[in-house]
Amino acid sequence: MPMGSFLDSLPTMMFVAAHVVFLAVGIWAVTQAKKNKARFASAFWLYAVSQIVFLSFFGGLITMKMAVLVEQTLIVIMVIWIALNRTDAA
Repeated sequence: MPMGSFLDSLPTMMFVAAHVVFLAVGIWAVTQAKKNKARFASAFWLYAVSQIVFLSFFGGLITMKMAVLVEQTLIVIMVIWIALNRTDAA
């Protein structure tokens, strides 16, 4: 039995609710980062979009593998974006 298989017994709406909360956190992160004038603030939109991708899975529009692939791609782009937006002059 694969690790985490117990999650299959939980109601789908729990996962939908979790991803809605994650989406709200992503939007909050963008607004906070912009308020703090962070150069990479817009990069957090990629995280927010990744949550919409997961919600698309729960809506039956895409497969889980597609959701994970797109989500991880967006997160990698976000990490690179933030890493390359240096704020120091060193």
